[in-house]
Amino acid sequence: MKATIHDRVPGARLRDMVPPAYRDAVVKDTRPDGEYSLLLFDHAERDVVPSPPVRKALRRLENPAQDGILAVGTVFTQEALALLDEAGARPVAFRTALWTDESARARQL
Repeated sequence: MKATIHDRVPGARLRDMVPPAYRDAVVKDTRPDGEYSLLLFDHAERDVVPSPPVRKALRRLENPAQDGILAVGTVFTQEALALLDEAGARPVAFRTALWTDESARARQL
């Protein structure tokens, strides 16, 4: 699982940069004149975003945009959410089920 990183996205373009299911949620609490970093993770219906790709994406994002980081994915594990919180990033998820890295790994086996 790999993230697509957009270092600087104008707030007015955020809606156009994400899949349709996330458009309303991604513009909530953002300003059209702001500038944001956008992390796009897997977003198919059954995808669960664990902590390793989140950690890697945050490490690759050297200089976050001044107005914050938005992380978009189907659902994030608790460990991934903790990393996003630590980085001050706002997760935008399609679902809110409770997953851990371990339970997501077990599901894939």
